[in-house]
Amino acid sequence: MKVVQPINPGGSYNIIQTVYRLSRFSGLGDQIEDTASNIALALGPIIDGALTQNAQQLGVWTRVWGPCVYQTDKDCSGKGRVSKVADNVMYVAYNAQADCYVVAVAGTNGNRDTTYNWYDTDCLDNNVSVTVPYPMGITPTNSTNPSRSNIGNVSQGAAWGTTNLLNMLDPRTNQSLQTFLGTKESPKSTLVFTGHSLGGSLSPTLARWLYPSIFDVKRWNDVFVLPTAAPTTGDQGFVNYFSGLFVPTYITGIANYGYWNQVITNVYDVVPHGWTNLMNVQPHSVQNDVVWDYVKNQSIQTLYGPLTGVFGLDANLAYGTIHPLYERVPDPNPYVRLPSQFFMPSPLPAQPADFADFMTTVGQQHIDAYDAFFGVPATVARPKVSLLSASPGAGTKEGSAAVRNIA
Repeated sequence: MKVVQPINPGGSYNIIQTVYRLSRFSGLGDQIEDTASNIALALGPIIDGALTQNAQQLGVWTRVWGPCVYQTDKDCSGKGRVSKVADNVMYVAYNAQADCYVVAVAGTNGNRDTTYNWYDTDCLDNNVSVTVPYPMGITPTNSTNPSRSNIGNVSQGAAWGTTNLLNMLDPRTNQSLQTFLGTKESPKSTLVFTGHSLGGSLSPTLARWLYPSIFDVKRWNDVFVLPTAAPTTGDQGFVNYFSGLFVPTYITGIANYGYWNQVITNVYDVVPHGWTNLMNVQPHSVQNDVVWDYVKNQSIQTLYGPLTGVFGLDANLAYGTIHPLYERVPDPNPYVRLPSQFFMPSPLPAQPADFADFMTTVGQQHIDAYDAFFGVPATVARPKVSLLSASPGAGTKEGSAAVRNIA
């Protein structure tokens, strides 16, 4: 494993805590419903405010590109359909003390309005039955692919999400991310790509697309990726391609989570089980499956312990939520997990009493457990729990009947 010194942005937080917080700020506009341009216009000052209010912990960061917002006008089949939320968001922050740029990619939008907030779950998170050659299969109109050949495959959803990011144009300068970063390259500057959940799956795909060789990376002092809570979206070829350039790296002096170029993963988070081991993986274990048959119509074993209930109702709800997602994955399963660093939450999740408890725990382990692990306050931006629920609150007894079984 490569070893590097920590970056010092000037705040009380270490660099991993800092980048994680910057990552989560990308979702601060989830509750805004408007046009893409108006959401971006409103979100900019919100992010600026978060940077200013947290300067003591983060150091002084300035928003230098974006935020840019993608908003779809069609469904996954291409038929016209309106979205009024931010389907993808990305911005870049800069810290002069560390001479460091951070590209922050938003996770699945947490807006509860399913009338307008469906694209991320339907077309990106769960669009895994079809794979696309990487990187040449990703063909944005506002960026130029620097690669000349394919090495591996990624999900159709990851390809669409990465294309959306590469097509974004900064509303002030009309520059794509590729163009902007090209103007900032310096052997003294560091570049970091980061994201949580959906953002965690897209940030490695985006970084590797933009930087296909060591010669491209060496235009910077260093280029790193910090994905958290990410589902798996590529095959072995993609994993080899990514980790061959973005090698697993340890940061000296940062205990427990001082790593670059690896997915930081909670063992009890449902999302990183997609799309490699949702269920029916032998041997059945916490590390393998989210749910599996325990005693049919009486109990289902889950990541957090068995579920029972009258006539097996809660058990069947949990099994029925996961199984349709399991069936989306191509057979044989082409997905392979990126290099990862796993952690055990403290305290461990309690055994759920019913399906509502199960769904509540899913949200806590996908979101709150990461805040606690990194030792930072809960972030205002609360994304959907990818793969399972419509929002962190979907696990309540009132909301459990309306749970969507998609990201």
